[in-house]
Amino acid sequence: MFLLAIFILSILVAIGSFALMKRRREYSIIASAAVMVLTVVYSLIHFASSYSGGYVSISNIALSPSTGIYFSTAVTGFTAWLLILGTVIIFIATLIIRDSKESKTIYSYTLIAGTGLYGILISRDFLFFYIFWEVVLIPVYFMIGQFGGKNKDSASMKFFVYTQFGSLFILLAILTLYNFYSVSHSGLLTFQMSALLNTAFINKIPVLWKDFLIFGFLFGFLVKMPSFPVHSWLPDSYESAPFPGTVILAGGLSVMGGYGLFGILLPVSGIFSTDVLYVLIILGIVSLIYFSLTAMFQQSLKRMLAFASAAAMGFVTIAFGAGILEAGTISASAYASANIYNYTTFYSGILELSGGMFQIVAHGLIMAMLFASLYFITERTGKQTIMNLGGIFREVPVLSSLFLAGLLASLGLPGLAGFIGEFSIFVGSFQAIGWVIFFIIFGMIVTASYHIWAAQKSLFGPYNETLGKIRDINSKEISILMGLLIMIFIIGIVPNLVYVPLVSYIAHLGGIGAL
Repeated sequence: MFLLAIFILSILVAIGSFALMKRRREYSIIASAAVMVLTVVYSLIHFASSYSGGYVSISNIALSPSTGIYFSTAVTGFTAWLLILGTVIIFIATLIIRDSKESKTIYSYTLIAGTGLYGILISRDFLFFYIFWEVVLIPVYFMIGQFGGKNKDSASMKFFVYTQFGSLFILLAILTLYNFYSVSHSGLLTFQMSALLNTAFINKIPVLWKDFLIFGFLFGFLVKMPSFPVHSWLPDSYESAPFPGTVILAGGLSVMGGYGLFGILLPVSGIFSTDVLYVLIILGIVSLIYFSLTAMFQQSLKRMLAFASAAAMGFVTIAFGAGILEAGTISASAYASANIYNYTTFYSGILELSGGMFQIVAHGLIMAMLFASLYFITERTGKQTIMNLGGIFREVPVLSSLFLAGLLASLGLPGLAGFIGEFSIFVGSFQAIGWVIFFIIFGMIVTASYHIWAAQKSLFGPYNETLGKIRDINSKEISILMGLLIMIFIIGIVPNLVYVPLVSYIAHLGGIGAL
């Protein structure tokens, strides 16, 4: 019930923010910090010393039993880490809002988006899962439309159309499950995930409808990540959105897509054919290479980071497809006996699956740091293009150093969080995809190249004197970026903090191929 209490608190503070006329900034920062701290404390209590991997804090409130509507909540070690990530993202987004009389409602939008994200991750009923899915999208749309920059109207509309189209397919997939469950269970109605996410049940659905619901879920989740070729909303939305909105786009929406794959579809991975898994692997590789090459030719740092974010999520798609493809031959007992403290005993299926989930967490933290750093750079220089920022290290060495640290984490430098997930996926996927791994290597080389090039051109070299005298970041701004960097560094050198709950979650599934 403690988890449910935190969620109710987040709802109340989001609603309460609309009633405030003054001190909305202070209120929002304190409220988002409180939700974040409580979530971290809750996660430590349940997952720091217990690695059972199963669901905890299970609640089930009957709202309309006759139609199968219950408000059900529960979390695993995987969703606990996503909850921590989500609350951190919302807290950072709140801190970097440019405070003004005209921007008061953006605080409320940010808190509402955080509430929706929290609801998605704890819901174990598909009806509420979908409702909260929509709750996240609406405030982000208004953030872009009201507070965005150039082309904000077209960018917000494109974002709305793409995300709503993806959401529609998720809704149709849910209703397909709902209908066929009723047919096969003598009229029993339910939206409960525990009932609908059952491999044996789904595999009995007629092939055409089964393929449709698989497509519906995958399409909706891949739009959010985003994946090639359903990514057209990405560059304009990221560039036009205010920086708090960009942080939520890069961290929050990618969490939604990643959770959809590993939290919703992984437990029923037995429904996927080999062909579908190969398609997902190909989409992940194409996303990695295409987005990396596109990022290389961007002049705007914000657009470059947008494509870098999408490229990093390509690893997640690869991990999902390759992990299930390889793990399908492993028995439940083999998973259950895996030593989660000794990674030399990992089966490759576990390595890439846990690496994919690790990548979601690392990516969210890294992108939050990069966009927060870029926000501070933009506030001081009024510039976002790489060539117009030349040599700013001379004037703002602390800010430049922290931005460089974020870029190094993003390219996968060993010792930082970005390396762990990518390396796990790379090593684990080799046995499943063989020589195709060289395409991933090519994508990683391109990724390192444009990150280093962007750092060299924007931070170092001759100073652009037209920028004038600019000041470095103050102690409050340093604490924001250093807090993120410390988290990135800690889970980079002590990955077990994240890995152990993730592997326990996979082991709890009982062996992917056995489901």
